[in-house]
Amino acid sequence: MTKQRQITLEQARRIGDLLYLDWDQVDLEQFRQGLIGYYSMDADYRGVLLAGRAVLAHMEQFPDYLVRLARLRAETKMFPEGIRKQPGSGAVADPRIQQR
Repeated sequence: MTKQRQITLEQARRIGDLLYLDWDQVDLEQFRQGLIGYYSMDADYRGVLLAGRAVLAHMEQFPDYLVRLARLRAETKMFPEGIRKQPGSGAVADPRIQQR
């Protein structure tokens, strides 16, 4: 697993400024957290801009995207065995729930 790079608020602001973001409409901390997930250690200028665009696209769709993502990740850690399909049916069954 590659180590995720930490990005400061100033670095996130610079990336956003390169993308002409309106900071009145975009939360800087949310943008920074999103960049951490996309930004790799060996990213060049183009890679940084692509990461910023990807984060912005998610945030435009769902302003609380990173909050939702954190919630989903926490839920998957609570149930590591996941959800399995029932044999012979197209239905998805949760193994934690007893079938009648």
